[in-house]
Amino acid sequence: MAKVKNIDEPIGWLIDPHNKWAIHFLFKKDSAENSGSDFTIDMWGVDSSGKPVIFKSRRKATKKDSLRTWNQLISSNWTEVDISRIKSA
Repeated sequence: MAKVKNIDEPIGWLIDPHNKWAIHFLFKKDSAENSGSDFTIDMWGVDSSGKPVIFKSRRKATKKDSLRTWNQLISSNWTEVDISRIKSA
């Protein structure tokens, strides 16, 4: 998978280089809270095909924090993945 550079918003899935973990970055369009935490970052354990199967954790984040986390993961060899294209094992 190609590495993503210079993105405006961190939205989508990243998978670690060992195919054990996936992280989902999601923008909440209608946030009931006005706390500035417009993104959620979810961590999932993945099966042998790379499909997320075990929810591990969720955190709320600002756009700036989400982008910082996304870029740190990309620089650590995580790759963007289209989860909808992964078939179950």
